Amino acid sequence: MRALPAARLGLWASATVGMALGAQAALVTPPPLLPTLLGFAFYMTYGTLGVFWPERGMYGRILSHGPERPELALTFDDGPSPQTTPKVLKALEAAGATASFFLVGRKAEAHPELVAEIARRGHDLGLHGYEHDRLFSLRRPAHVLSDIRRTQRAIAQAGVPEPSLFRPPIGFLSHFTVAGARRAGVTLVGCSTRGLDGRAGASLTRVSERLERGLEPGALLALHDASEREDFEPASIRALPRLLEVARERGLRTVRLSEWVAESAAQNTPGAPSTKLLA
Repeated sequence: MRALPAARLGLWASATVGMALGAQAALVTPPPLLPTLLGFAFYMTYGTLGVFWPERGMYGRILSHGPERPELALTFDDGPSPQTTPKVLKALEAAGATASFFLVGRKAEAHPELVAEIARRGHDLGLHGYEHDRLFSLRRPAHVLSDIRRTQRAIAQAGVPEPSLFRPPIGFLSHFTVAGARRAGVTLVGCSTRGLDGRAGASLTRVSERLERGLEPGALLALHDASEREDFEPASIRALPRLLEVARERGLRTVRLSEWVAESAAQNTPGAPSTKLLA
């Protein structure tokens, strides 16, 4: 049996302490005010950190790393875009590399030919929310389920299978998100390294250095093939050719996320392709 992540155990422990203090207040006498307030502040802060860093596994299982072998998964968010996605496809083709693209539903509806082209070139398609809602982690499970279904339909209109890989918008993950994703039967995806190239002012040098530091066996890198509002070109697009060259020099071959998930299913451990995948 896989051990539970320390972050989740910590959340449960702090919640248990909170319930014990509540029971004491109701049945015996209220606890001291200052320690109670400090404890509540700690619990809220700790729980919020779990939303921002889902790879810690506080709220649920998420694919954030692959098997410990010379493989690398490249993932791209916020597309498709006719201005920038073709540049990524060209760079990948030149290097003989494969990747996984997490698409925004409304963009997929607007550019079905580009969705079909990504699939035709042998890359994985994933879900990244229909509208790329920045408050997605606060939405109720029913909303999460509905959004996933809507995004699946939007992508499938391009004549491709409905994706079952899901990276929430912004990459934040709450217990609401996990509950909705479970109902939808999708695999939640995080990353081992973020390019942090989703803003206009991102430095090409820093993005490149950050990504190259993350190149290791089983790495799962998060980049962008488009900007959220189509108002700039993400720095990772210019960094990609060099990143692929460094990966080759280090003996890492690119794989699609679906390969890791399929391997996991074959091992009868759904959603867990390696010991680094949080339970």
